[in-house]
Amino acid sequence: MPFGNVNVDYAPCKSVGALKAAAEYMLGRQKQQVESGVKKTDIELYTALGCNRENFANNILVTRKLNGKSYSKHKKNTILAHKMSISFHPLDNVDHKTAFEISLDFAEHFIHSKGFEVLFAVHTDTDHVHVHFLISNCNMNTGRSYRRSQKDLYEMSEYFGRKCLEYGFTNSVRDNFYNHDMGRQKDKLTFGEAQMKKRGAESFKDELREVIRIEIADPLNHTFDDVILGLKEHYNVECRVAGNTVSYRHPQYLNKNGEPVSVRGSRLGDLYTRKGIEYELATKYTRSHAAGRIVEPVAEGAAFERGRPSGSRGQVPDHATARDCGQALRGVDELHPRYSERAPRDEREPTAPARLAGGVPAKRKKRHR
Repeated sequence: MPFGNVNVDYAPCKSVGALKAAAEYMLGRQKQQVESGVKKTDIELYTALGCNRENFANNILVTRKLNGKSYSKHKKNTILAHKMSISFHPLDNVDHKTAFEISLDFAEHFIHSKGFEVLFAVHTDTDHVHVHFLISNCNMNTGRSYRRSQKDLYEMSEYFGRKCLEYGFTNSVRDNFYNHDMGRQKDKLTFGEAQMKKRGAESFKDELREVIRIEIADPLNHTFDDVILGLKEHYNVECRVAGNTVSYRHPQYLNKNGEPVSVRGSRLGDLYTRKGIEYELATKYTRSHAAGRIVEPVAEGAAFERGRPSGSRGQVPDHATARDCGQALRGVDELHPRYSERAPRDEREPTAPARLAGGVPAKRKKRHR
């Protein structure tokens, strides 16, 4: 499956000044650009959808007013517009007109058709042809903010990759999806979790995040399946994988009906999804390889020798092997003392009843009465 280079690793425009500066930069109209003779684009290589291309900033500010969306220099966190870019490889010798045609189709498909104004320009001042997009953060019809999830970025990269192949730009695509700002993703906290964190409390989701990070960092884990296996063997965290979706079940957290609760990785944060875990494993591999101390990863389901995996844990076929793998790592007590205290009591006291995770505040327990 081909993927194109879609970059969203840009700071959004949070003021009118930043918005106008971004538009002027894209069109090569900043004072320093004009004085230095830099020509960023040509008149036939930029346009806007949903508004006037020569007055993009003022147009989207009017859209905000019509939809009751206020903005002020005193509201520093108000996002007025988002930035994005797509780029082609220099070896493909992409002509600017073709880049404009692909960009127009891309902007219409993913942005304007969803009700958002967008300005884009093909830049001609570098060896690699690239296109900048400036997207209004206010929907023309509903006033809602522009949202771009991990899934949306995946679909954009896939769509752009297919377009590149249609035009024969084989150097501009890659086999694997790569999100430029994956490594900068933050944990997704609900309002309740944020309040708990302010009080220094810990939720069951925090515990899940921590043990997942521990398994990702473990030097014996090279694949996604290794991480899932480690979570089960070392922390008794049940994982359910369906395609690209993974859900985790805390061994001690129960809902008000006394039933175990599962949470999707996307609810914890993008780094706890299948793609996030694979990204972190690939990053770990790259760092280790650069340091000259990498154990080459093996294929999923690799053969075992004498009850132990070669190079990776892979799929453990029986309990005996699973115990060997646990010993090959370190004990749970070493890895995570706090989680060990909350580990399933049936491993130590089979008759003891389950209890809520220690990080769940007393207030939640009262609400379940």
